[in-house]
Amino acid sequence: MARPSPLEIYALLDKSNCKECGRDTCMAFGTDLLERKVTVQDCTHIMQDPKQAKKRAKLIEILTPPQKPVIIGVGDRKCIVGGEEVLHRHQLTYYNETAIFMEFEDDDPDIQEVSKYLTDLIIERLGDVLRINGITLRCVSNDAEQFKLAAKKITEVSNLPIMLACLNLDILLPAAEEIKDKRPLLYAATKENWEQIGKFAIENRLPVVAVSSDLDELMSLSATLQKLGVPDIVLDATTRFGPGNLTLTYDNIIRLRIAAINKEDVNAGFPILGNPSAYWSQIKTDGDMELWQHQYQELIMAAMMEAIDTNLIVLHSGKKKEEIWALLALMTLRQSIFSDPRIYPTADPGVYVIGEPKDDSPIFVTSNYRLTKIAVEIDIKGANLDALLLVVDSEGIGIESAVAGGQFSAGSIAEATKEFKVFDKVNHRILIIPGMSARLSGSLEDEADAFVLVGPRDSSAIGKYIKEFWKPVEYMEQYEDLKE
Repeated sequence: MARPSPLEIYALLDKSNCKECGRDTCMAFGTDLLERKVTVQDCTHIMQDPKQAKKRAKLIEILTPPQKPVIIGVGDRKCIVGGEEVLHRHQLTYYNETAIFMEFEDDDPDIQEVSKYLTDLIIERLGDVLRINGITLRCVSNDAEQFKLAAKKITEVSNLPIMLACLNLDILLPAAEEIKDKRPLLYAATKENWEQIGKFAIENRLPVVAVSSDLDELMSLSATLQKLGVPDIVLDATTRFGPGNLTLTYDNIIRLRIAAINKEDVNAGFPILGNPSAYWSQIKTDGDMELWQHQYQELIMAAMMEAIDTNLIVLHSGKKKEEIWALLALMTLRQSIFSDPRIYPTADPGVYVIGEPKDDSPIFVTSNYRLTKIAVEIDIKGANLDALLLVVDSEGIGIESAVAGGQFSAGSIAEATKEFKVFDKVNHRILIIPGMSARLSGSLEDEADAFVLVGPRDSSAIGKYIKEFWKPVEYMEQYEDLKE
């Protein structure tokens, strides 16, 4: 199914331009619908007018991606998995990042303490906030009361979405009943229990995982659950370790994604679950390898799954504070993969104050490409400098490309110095430009009426550079001599 155009969407709206949705026109609303900035439910007219029922249904149909999205959890931390339109990110973009769920055993004595730690865990990197997305509770006690109690304990200290993992429905369903208002993900529907778990999921409007290591059987299970009336399904073709099994796991995920997105197979058109934590039940860990080496094997599988847009992964390693390295690695990779290739990440142009600048503090210049601006800012702070950072509008393009393309030029820097009055904040007219823009120095001195220093090519060297080269009095004397 081809992606609808804004005009196709606009034709199904009521064209009243009522502005109740927060947009000035229905065309603007239709464009934002296509970009998933709003939902059909945000249009009160089309939702409330019975005469609009057919158009509403058609609108929802054409806007539903070939891989349907599934919501797990409720509230601010609810998690949307799936909902992708393309096989490869560069074809459009990925909309929903791989959700990371951390695994707990139901007899873990520290379950509340660690759940709270993971809920509150925030990692800030390059302007983004990185967090885990949910908790998987796995039954090892084989005790219905213990499993239910563990689920309740998690919800008392955490608002993270929960996946309840137990193949014994006599244990799984009572726990799900206990926390059903939290919209947990049920793991799992199999060829033996699909009807019972499916009916429970329908009655309580809960998502459910369908699992089978045989893809044909998994597709049959998906079709059966849909026929029963289960709307929210997640697919698990199982994760296997050992010789040859990394390739097998990879192939199964890719085959499911191709079937959903390229072939529009409705039975494959759901989010995909990967389970790197299965490593610990499939591989003997009492050999010569150290603990971190086993954890590394689990993370290799997790990284591979992130790289191919597996929609949800379950991890065992990383939930303890001393294992934060595992989460840092996966969250950093995920941040890169799920950045939108259509958008240059930008920072607002202007003057940023770092520390407590004095009259003779340096002025650094950089572009408004967000990943450059933030990195430079972090390195200035890391060097314990009091400084001003002049961020120039380069249309969100990095230094080297923006210099070549003319977006970061002597003229644009000079204009920024005037617009933001950066020289009024110090008693000198010295600018430090990035090493990659060295060729701008001569013309910039003329256009900005300033003394220009060429800084390091890499901002990590800023601290050393300032110690060796920052001599504001000497530079201003040279500036005055040149003026004469």
